[in-house]
Amino acid sequence: MNREKVRTVTSYLELKLLVGIIKQKPHLTFALLLVLFCTMVFVEFYQHPLQSTAAADTPPIIINNPSLEVIQGHFILYHTMGLKIQNDYSLQVISTLVVENNDSQPIDFFIFLINKSVNTVFVYDPIGPLSFTWTKNDATHSSALNISMRYPLLEDDKYVLSISYEIDPSAQATYLFFISDFGGYYNLEFPLIHSIRTEHFQLEISLPGGHLLLSGPSPRPVFPSPTKIDIVDNHVKLIWIYNSIDLNYDYSYFVRFNKTALGTAPVIYIQLPKAFFAYLTLSFLLGTIASGTIFYFILKKRVQPTKTKLVSSLLSEAEQAVIQAINEEGGMAIQRKICERTGFSKSKVSQILLKLEEKDVLKRERWGRTNRVTITNPSFLKIDLNAKEQVKEEQS
Repeated sequence: MNREKVRTVTSYLELKLLVGIIKQKPHLTFALLLVLFCTMVFVEFYQHPLQSTAAADTPPIIINNPSLEVIQGHFILYHTMGLKIQNDYSLQVISTLVVENNDSQPIDFFIFLINKSVNTVFVYDPIGPLSFTWTKNDATHSSALNISMRYPLLEDDKYVLSISYEIDPSAQATYLFFISDFGGYYNLEFPLIHSIRTEHFQLEISLPGGHLLLSGPSPRPVFPSPTKIDIVDNHVKLIWIYNSIDLNYDYSYFVRFNKTALGTAPVIYIQLPKAFFAYLTLSFLLGTIASGTIFYFILKKRVQPTKTKLVSSLLSEAEQAVIQAINEEGGMAIQRKICERTGFSKSKVSQILLKLEEKDVLKRERWGRTNRVTITNPSFLKIDLNAKEQVKEEQS
């Protein structure tokens, strides 16, 4: 028992010392903070692993109209959210947060809102598990976590904690589902709402092993475009990085992928030959590829304006606005989103979609109480349909 007390007090003093260093040099010590955090969490969880009883000790309080309000005296300095799609297509999320108090009053608790139905919630800091109350709203399919901090967070102090949870299987089909069109693929629609002002945010979405992004032009495989794409242990990882996110900012991320034929993503190793003739052949091939690439972009640059004028001349101004709205949603959108982006009424959008469907430009299908619209003609994807004025000027 005495050893446990000494170990807990020592960890507490180490954390306070580290927080003092961060106050002086936050940018230089952030990397050290993450390394120390991962090390302490590994050691603590190895000695005292989290069991399912941690979730059982904190059952959700189910209510219809929660009155919890987010404290405005703090903000999130860093937020890294990792969404991992498991091999059984279940969704697991781990959010690592660095919270800072910018108010003169100390903070004893921290409220974190999740705009999804979740299960099996764990909250912990570098020392170990944290106590929290879990308020679940079935009406809005959301959860609020009221997390008790290990010690009061004073002004300008920083606190590191992690929140892990899995999406409720009953609500999982809302975010990840299979579409049989275009040879069959999985479609992930992941909306996010930032209930706290965030200085730096990083979202990482990992695909299951043996799955790759769609390669065709329609539908678009990823929207919005990620900051970078990595392959880690045969898993495709998409990364988005943002700075200065305002309160209540919401955005949706779309990822479309399918399973590879062999079940695992191929890893290719290239060994350069030693013979001079082989080097010469390789150089020739690389030169041919480079020349062909340059020629392709030059030709594409010349042909694209003509293609844009031709497509624009076939569409009315209202039809162009609808096509532009669908492209802004990644080539696939629900009818309600099209109405919001164009400002058109529901009946007007329905008439325009019917005409475009007759022209074999797109396809409509029932999606709950509305329609889901997909552009099926590649000529209308990623086209700058604002070239109508340029066509008029050249004709005059």
